[in-house]
Amino acid sequence: MQQQQQQAQQQQQTQQAHSKVLSHVSAAGDNAPSSSRAASFRAAAATGTAAGAVGGSGSASTAAPPGASSAATTTTAAAAARTGGEPSAWSSTVSSNSSSTCSTSSTATATSAATSASTATSASTTTSAATVTWESGYITPAQALSRYSEYMTPYEHSEVLEYPQVYFVGRSSAQKVSGNPHSSRNNFGYDDDRGDYNVVLHDHLTYRFEVLSVMGRGSFGQVVKVHDFKTNSMRAIKIIRNKKRFHQQALVELRVLQNIRDSDPEDSHNCVHIGEHFYFRNHLCINFELLSINLYDFIKQNNFMGLNLGLIRRFAHQILVSLRYMKQLRLIHCDLKPENILLRQPNRSAIKVIDFGSSCYVDERIYTYIQSRFYRSPEVILGAPYGTEIDMWSLGCILAELYTGYPLFPGEDEMEQLACIMEIWGPPPKELLEAASRRKLFFDSAGNPRLQPNSQGRTRMPGSKTLQAVLKCSDPGFLDLMEKLLRWDPATRITPEQALQHVWIMDQNPSP
Repeated sequence: MQQQQQQAQQQQQTQQAHSKVLSHVSAAGDNAPSSSRAASFRAAAATGTAAGAVGGSGSASTAAPPGASSAATTTTAAAAARTGGEPSAWSSTVSSNSSSTCSTSSTATATSAATSASTATSASTTTSAATVTWESGYITPAQALSRYSEYMTPYEHSEVLEYPQVYFVGRSSAQKVSGNPHSSRNNFGYDDDRGDYNVVLHDHLTYRFEVLSVMGRGSFGQVVKVHDFKTNSMRAIKIIRNKKRFHQQALVELRVLQNIRDSDPEDSHNCVHIGEHFYFRNHLCINFELLSINLYDFIKQNNFMGLNLGLIRRFAHQILVSLRYMKQLRLIHCDLKPENILLRQPNRSAIKVIDFGSSCYVDERIYTYIQSRFYRSPEVILGAPYGTEIDMWSLGCILAELYTGYPLFPGEDEMEQLACIMEIWGPPPKELLEAASRRKLFFDSAGNPRLQPNSQGRTRMPGSKTLQAVLKCSDPGFLDLMEKLLRWDPATRITPEQALQHVWIMDQNPSP
């Protein structure tokens, strides 16, 4: 009761101190269309893995900009068929689809983008907010309350006191959620029923970041594109769901990301780097560098026609550098696929590997259900012991897809996934089957494959195709590397170190 009286008194003082009334602006609707592969086996709807598009870091003036913003769209994409309609890995996509910069005239170009109407309006009470316009880099909480309390919610009047440096309190277009400190339901109104943070475009995170767009959603939570008023740069922030399971999982990912960053101070191993992490309204948030389009969308922009071998070689070399680095860290990525390889900048071939949400260390393997299906290694499918070699298998699948435009092994389920592999390589060696805990699902007691027709009525026969015929490629160096990447036996599969010395990789490998 006392807190309610204090809030009412604060609101009355605010009304007396300010005569300006800001009109409410309706929340942006969901204008982020999903995309899916234009092939017959791509039939599922879009899921939460975000697909990046062209964009990069921006610059800005020190002072926070006025409330105007310019519109652009972002695209969230990744067909469920790429994970076979199965639970996808936890994506930390950090990509942008339009260059956003802030001008030196203290006006930020704010990217308006898709957040669903249900997210923007799920809370029953909202209020408008003005953009702070002080001249220095930040002000104190007391200054923020003195100058801008009218544009802050009662909840923020007390919350802001926890932040010694206030860079930004929101724009006039932001439909702020008025948190209810007297009700813990849905995190005082800041979360939806799933535990996702109710993202509000052009509102703040920690009184420092402006939310410009929602870049992707997944089982883990959301990724938003932000303008960082402290560093005058564009970043991507992963907001973890406010649920214990996902929080614990994110802490594991965070430990991996910190190790990747701290062990690579020169940023020379082509793995995504994070900045700081923080908690905001009970959500763990991880600050990522902002990258560009992912390789799946890159293939899509080429109408799934495939890429030339010269460009594929440049991509392959960089991915191998990242895999060599991960192997040195004894780290298994566990979800390498085109969606998780992003261009650093638009129209350049430099790349970075992202999404370490499923990653584990060699001596800390805790998952058996890993890797997106099209890129899943045979030892994982069969339930055999696995290590860093599974990422080399995924790389082979990726290089094939870059060349043809379509997945090499497009299984409808795990049964057909293994059948796709056997269609080219024949049945697996006896030694692999003996170590496989799931072999009875795929083979009878005599070791014969349990062949089944797929949804199209087609039964894939082991050894009925050749890699050269499937790829329609006559380059002997590329075919030799592919054969070494896609060997049944992980012990004989080529390593990152060996692959970097392969004649095809070393042949005319220009700098990106």
